[in-house]
This record gives sequence, structure tokens and C-alpha cells, in this order.
Amino acid sequence: MSVFKGSTLIAQKDMPKGRYKDQLPVGSYSCMVRHVNFYTTFIKNCDITSQGLQLGDVALSPVLNPGDSRIVLEWGAKPKDLDSYLTVPQGARPDCVINYKNKKCNKDKITQVKLDLDATSHSKRGGKPETTTFGVKVPGKYVFRVSEYKGRDSNGLLNSGAVVNYFSEDAQKQFVVGQDGYVTGINWFVFYLDGATGQAHACDRENCPESLCAGGGYKSKRGGEYIC
Repeated sequence: MSVFKGSTLIAQKDMPKGRYKDQLPVGSYSCMVRHVNFYTTFIKNCDITSQGLQLGDVALSPVLNPGDSRIVLEWGAKPKDLDSYLTVPQGARPDCVINYKNKKCNKDKITQVKLDLDATSHSKRGGKPETTTFGVKVPGKYVFRVSEYKGRDSNGLLNSGAVVNYFSEDAQKQFVVGQDGYVTGINWFVFYLDGATGQAHACDRENCPESLCAGGGYKSKRGGEYIC
């Protein structure tokens, strides 16, 4: 793990058994975690307080096969269960939505999209990340959002510390709840992906409309309209 103050490298040490121990002054830092055959993970804010470095668990994503992409969702101890939803374009057919009830789109094709892990049980330390991996992208818009299972309002998501990392062959982008995309009710619309260019952008209401809640993750239905 490497620790930076601004652009200056302050410390760099091995992490036996995945743990880091050092003596550094209280302040604002950034961190970088590396492991062979995994993508390097950058943590923009890993500040050190009087209680030490509260970094928690860090999810590392294995290096992808050529053409593949991966989405990794991680969050803190609460709420217990957040769910991933990925809208997958299907050309002339209706979009397919990846979620805990439908874990594969384009099954057994090179364009297959799969929810690898539906993480449902978190402890006080947090839990396993929820990951979605997809193969060759098709033209169209992919939209990724996060929903709090059985949530009541937006407080659960906004206080979850949720982070989404998108990995592709040539890029890595990070999205943080409350900073990127937008939260409405129990849903966080995170980012959308242009299947033709491979470019990922934070969601806005125009490119990631609330009507996508009809694919699941909605709170209620009022007068034929899904309420996120």
C-alpha cells in the first residue's frame, strides 16, 4: 500500500495478511493498494484521524479478459442489503435488467452479462462486494443503479458509504454515493455506459430517467407510475 499527501509519496509498505501498520501524523491523505494480477485500487480520501486510519475493507478486482468489463459495488455496515441493477440494451428487443432475480442477460453469448455475487449479509465491518461482469459490449446504453432492499427513504443509501468502481481494459472509474449520479428515494442512479464507445458517465435524470425503476427497485406504484 502507498500513502500520498497530495502528489507526494509519504509511505509505502507491504501488507502481510492484508493488514497495514505504520505511524503517520493526523491529516488528509490518498491511498493506493496494489496486488499482482489485480487492478490497482486508488482511495482518494483515506484520512488519518486521532483514531488512526479507518480504511476498512478494500475490494480488489482481478484483471479482466480482453473485451470484458466489471462493476464492483461495496458499502459499509449499514444498510444490510443493497442491490445492483444493470439495464442491458437488446437492440430491437426490450432491454434486459440484471438483478438478484435475473442474474444473466445474453446467456452463453460473448455479450453475456452476469451478476457474479448478490451480497446480502453485512456485519459491523461491512461485507463482500457485489460484482457484475460483462463481455463484449453492444451498441446502446447500459445504466447501472443501486437500490436499498426494503428501504424506506434515501437516508439508508446516503449514509451507506457506497462506492461503485467500473473496470474495463483501458479505464477505471469510481462513483461515490452523494457525489456522483443522483439519489431519489431508495435508488441511486450511478452511471451510464455507451456500448459503442465504452465511455462511462455519471448519471443525470436525462440519461438515467426514473422510469427505469419499472425494471425493479421501486418503492411503490401510484396511479400507474413507479415511484423510486
